[in-house]
Amino acid sequence: MTTTAEPNWHILGAGAIGSLWASHGHLHGHPFTLILRDAQRLADYQSARGITANLGGSAQHLPLKATCPSQLGEPITHLLICAKAQQTQAAVAAIAAHLSDDAVVVLLQNGLGTAAPLMQHKPSLRLLQASTTEGVFRNGPFSIVHAGRGQTLLGQSTALTLPPMGEEFIAGIARQLSVGPLQVTPVADIDTVLWQKLLVNCAINPLTVKYRCRNGELLDNPLALQELGDIVNEIAKVNHALGYRDNETELLGRVRQVASKTALNRSSMLQDIEAGRETEIEFITGYLCRLGTELGLSLPRNQSLLTLVREA
Repeated sequence: MTTTAEPNWHILGAGAIGSLWASHGHLHGHPFTLILRDAQRLADYQSARGITANLGGSAQHLPLKATCPSQLGEPITHLLICAKAQQTQAAVAAIAAHLSDDAVVVLLQNGLGTAAPLMQHKPSLRLLQASTTEGVFRNGPFSIVHAGRGQTLLGQSTALTLPPMGEEFIAGIARQLSVGPLQVTPVADIDTVLWQKLLVNCAINPLTVKYRCRNGELLDNPLALQELGDIVNEIAKVNHALGYRDNETELLGRVRQVASKTALNRSSMLQDIEAGRETEIEFITGYLCRLGTELGLSLPRNQSLLTLVREA
């Protein structure tokens, strides 16, 4: 009896999520190759001799396999994209010459709007999308903490008019990406999963920037809580226009539940603002506002937050 060798997965985006998957893969015999931004970043990584990862106990040093675009020497047939949405197009362009035409690509990132441009760039890619609620953050250069267990869902979007890959194929990809405690579950309707996560991010992330607070502190501030309700009211209008049944009360309940469960988290958007980095706002609130315009809906509260984060 012969067995099929596991494919070699590359991870584009060595931030918190990418490093989390690579770390657990390393520990459980499924090594991934991290693709770092450039040769200088790779040199810094090599000087650090790997990732320091606290995966639920004491921190440990992991010499994860890593490379950079200029040093890629093999074709990329399986790619997990964990780069932030605003960095995706440039990051993929840097490795495009090494990306197989029919490569399996999994998008695992916040926000919406990066999938369609990827398919225009390379129409024969086998593109899947994923969403995770794993709690992980960086606490220093090449250092992560796995702070909370979550759920990761994977599927093929029906919004991209691609040939269906089939349940068995998608289930196989989910198994390949399930390493250690990180279990990936295939779902039939990934579009709804991604949309619901976007709505939660639209409600929470820009408000944490406005009030410079942790997620849970939005629930303790009467002004922020009122504004949260106003934002969700606008989101509910878009949700209804797209045919989703969740009403304003249900959406607000979901948002408040997430804020409570992640009470001590500092949103990635707030962390980016504090570090002077570009944020994902165009692929979160910006995406929502553009969609609202297409639907003929006015979203002044969300538009105001979009402007605030752009100018922060």
